[in-house]
Amino acid sequence: MPLVTVFNLRSEDDLQAIEAAVTNALAGMPELEINDREIDVIPVLRPDGFGKDVTRINVDLWEREQRTKERLQELAARVAESFRSAAGRDRQVKVVIRPYDVGTAGWVSV
Repeated sequence: MPLVTVFNLRSEDDLQAIEAAVTNALAGMPELEINDREIDVIPVLRPDGFGKDVTRINVDLWEREQRTKERLQELAARVAESFRSAAGRDRQVKVVIRPYDVGTAGWVSV
């Protein structure tokens, strides 16, 4: 159940290309057991008149033993580079991956 929120996108961005790039990057490390069919990418466009140009990508993941800090750091770098390949090499991006405990989280899909 990875939730991926991509903030501060431009109106001219190719949202489908960004979604595909980020999804492929997340699912591209099979050892982390991230299923591409379960990834929800939520784009958020930059409001008119907002001066900041850095895109922020937040990824919420369940905690798992194989999702070590080192692997998640590598995954964050892969997501950032995939975003830049879809949106443009000149784009600045910050990626934050936040694992949380499924056993203590309240979550439902209806």
